[in-house]
Amino acid sequence: MVWRARLFFVALGLIVLFFVINLVRTKKLKEEYALLWLLMAATMVLAPLLIDVIDAISFAIGIDYPPALMIVIALVCFALIFFQISVTISRFSEQIKSLSQDLALTRKRLQELEEELAISRVCESKSREGDSQSLSEGDRHESHSG
Repeated sequence: MVWRARLFFVALGLIVLFFVINLVRTKKLKEEYALLWLLMAATMVLAPLLIDVIDAISFAIGIDYPPALMIVIALVCFALIFFQISVTISRFSEQIKSLSQDLALTRKRLQELEEELAISRVCESKSREGDSQSLSEGDRHESHSG
Protein backbone atom coordinates (compact mmCIF):
# COMPACT_ATOMS: atom_id res chain seq x y z
CA MET A 1 0.00 0.00 0.00
CA VAL A 2 1.32 3.44 -0.91
CA TRP A 3 2.24 5.68 2.01
CA ARG A 4 -0.23 8.32 0.86
CA ALA A 5 -3.07 5.77 1.11
CA ARG A 6 -1.78 4.63 4.51
CA LEU A 7 -1.78 8.22 5.78
CA PHE A 8 -5.31 8.71 4.46
CA PHE A 9 -6.58 5.64 6.34
CA VAL A 10 -4.69 6.63 9.50
CA ALA A 11 -6.26 10.10 9.30
CA LEU A 12 -9.68 8.55 8.75
CA GLY A 13 -9.16 6.29 11.78
CA LEU A 14 -8.07 9.26 13.90
CA ILE A 15 -11.19 11.19 12.86
CA VAL A 16 -13.38 8.27 13.92
CA LEU A 17 -11.40 7.94 17.17
CA PHE A 18 -11.77 11.63 18.04
CA PHE A 19 -15.45 11.53 17.05
CA VAL A 20 -16.13 8.63 19.43
CA ILE A 21 -14.11 10.25 22.23
CA ASN A 22 -16.02 13.50 21.75
CA LEU A 23 -19.35 11.67 21.93
CA VAL A 24 -18.27 10.04 25.19
CA ARG A 25 -16.96 13.35 26.54
CA THR A 26 -20.24 15.15 25.77
CA LYS A 27 -22.23 12.24 27.28
CA LYS A 28 -23.95 11.43 23.98
CA LEU A 29 -22.42 7.95 24.00
CA LYS A 30 -22.03 5.92 27.18
CA GLU A 31 -18.65 4.43 27.98
CA GLU A 32 -20.01 0.89 27.95
CA TYR A 33 -21.03 1.28 24.29
CA ALA A 34 -17.97 3.27 23.28
CA LEU A 35 -15.48 0.50 24.04
CA LEU A 36 -16.08 -1.49 20.87
CA TRP A 37 -16.21 1.69 18.76
CA LEU A 38 -12.89 2.79 20.25
CA LEU A 39 -11.45 -0.64 19.45
CA MET A 40 -12.66 -0.33 15.89
CA ALA A 41 -11.23 3.19 15.53
CA ALA A 42 -7.89 2.04 16.98
CA THR A 43 -7.88 -0.82 14.46
CA MET A 44 -8.53 1.70 11.70
CA VAL A 45 -5.52 3.73 12.87
CA LEU A 46 -3.14 0.79 13.38
CA ALA A 47 -4.05 -1.40 10.40
CA PRO A 48 -2.54 0.86 7.72
CA LEU A 49 0.63 1.23 9.79
CA LEU A 50 0.98 -2.52 10.31
CA ILE A 51 0.01 -3.60 6.82
CA ASP A 52 3.20 -5.65 6.38
CA VAL A 53 2.52 -7.53 9.63
CA ILE A 54 -1.08 -8.12 8.56
CA ASP A 55 0.14 -9.47 5.23
CA ALA A 56 2.53 -11.84 7.01
CA ILE A 57 -0.20 -13.04 9.38
CA SER A 58 -2.58 -13.53 6.45
CA PHE A 59 -0.12 -15.70 4.55
CA ALA A 60 0.83 -17.57 7.75
CA ILE A 61 -2.77 -18.62 8.42
CA GLY A 62 -3.40 -19.49 4.79
CA ILE A 63 -5.23 -16.43 3.50
CA ASP A 64 -3.91 -15.68 0.02
CA TYR A 65 -5.55 -12.25 -0.22
CA PRO A 66 -4.48 -10.17 2.84
CA PRO A 67 -7.31 -7.58 2.56
CA ALA A 68 -9.70 -10.47 3.21
CA LEU A 69 -8.24 -10.70 6.73
CA MET A 70 -9.01 -7.01 7.24
CA ILE A 71 -12.57 -7.57 6.07
CA VAL A 72 -12.94 -10.51 8.47
CA ILE A 73 -11.60 -8.40 11.35
CA ALA A 74 -14.03 -5.59 10.46
CA LEU A 75 -16.94 -8.04 10.26
CA VAL A 76 -16.04 -9.49 13.65
CA CYS A 77 -15.93 -5.97 15.14
CA PHE A 78 -19.33 -5.14 13.65
CA ALA A 79 -20.75 -8.47 14.83
CA LEU A 80 -19.59 -7.68 18.38
CA ILE A 81 -21.14 -4.21 18.19
CA PHE A 82 -24.42 -5.65 16.91
CA PHE A 83 -24.37 -8.28 19.66
CA GLN A 84 -23.83 -5.59 22.28
CA ILE A 85 -26.73 -3.57 20.85
CA SER A 86 -28.97 -6.67 20.84
CA VAL A 87 -28.18 -7.39 24.49
CA THR A 88 -28.95 -3.78 25.38
CA ILE A 89 -32.24 -3.82 23.47
CA SER A 90 -33.24 -7.04 25.26
CA ARG A 91 -32.43 -5.53 28.64
CA PHE A 92 -34.36 -2.34 27.85
CA SER A 93 -37.30 -4.38 26.57
CA GLU A 94 -37.56 -6.18 29.91
CA GLN A 95 -37.26 -2.87 31.79
CA ILE A 96 -40.00 -1.32 29.67
CA LYS A 97 -42.26 -4.30 30.30
CA SER A 98 -41.68 -4.07 34.04
CA LEU A 99 -42.21 -0.31 34.10
CA SER A 100 -45.41 -0.65 32.05
CA GLN A 101 -46.77 -3.17 34.52
CA ASP A 102 -45.84 -0.93 37.46
CA LEU A 103 -47.52 2.01 35.76
CA ALA A 104 -50.71 0.01 35.16
CA LEU A 105 -50.82 -1.05 38.82
CA THR A 106 -50.20 2.52 39.96
CA ARG A 107 -52.98 3.85 37.72
CA LYS A 108 -55.37 1.20 39.06
CA ARG A 109 -54.50 2.10 42.64
CA LEU A 110 -54.93 5.81 41.87
CA GLN A 111 -58.35 5.13 40.36
CA GLU A 112 -59.36 3.15 43.44
CA LEU A 113 -58.21 5.95 45.74
CA GLU A 114 -60.07 8.56 43.68
CA GLU A 115 -63.24 6.46 43.89
CA GLU A 116 -62.83 6.08 47.67
CA LEU A 117 -62.31 9.83 47.99
CA ALA A 118 -65.42 10.56 45.92
CA ILE A 119 -67.48 8.15 48.03
CA SER A 120 -66.22 9.67 51.27
CA ARG A 121 -67.04 13.20 50.00
CA VAL A 122 -70.57 12.11 49.07
CA CYS A 123 -71.07 10.52 52.48
CA GLU A 124 -69.66 13.61 54.18
CA SER A 125 -71.94 15.97 52.25
CA LYS A 126 -74.99 13.78 53.05
CA SER A 127 -73.99 13.80 56.67
CA ARG A 128 -73.78 17.60 56.65
CA GLU A 129 -77.15 17.88 54.91
CA GLY A 130 -78.66 15.59 57.50
CA ASP A 131 -77.19 17.68 60.34
CA SER A 132 -78.44 20.95 58.81
CA GLN A 133 -81.93 19.48 58.26
CA SER A 134 -82.14 18.28 61.83
CA LEU A 135 -81.05 21.73 63.02
CA SER A 136 -83.70 23.37 60.81
CA GLU A 137 -86.39 21.04 62.12
CA GLY A 138 -85.28 21.81 65.65
CA ASP A 139 -85.55 25.54 65.00
CA ARG A 140 -89.04 25.13 63.57
CA HIS A 141 -90.09 22.98 66.49
CA GLU A 142 -88.85 25.58 68.99
CA SER A 143 -90.61 28.45 67.20
CA HIS A 144 -93.94 26.54 67.23
CA SER A 145 -93.71 25.76 70.90
CA GLY A 146 -92.80 29.33 71.89
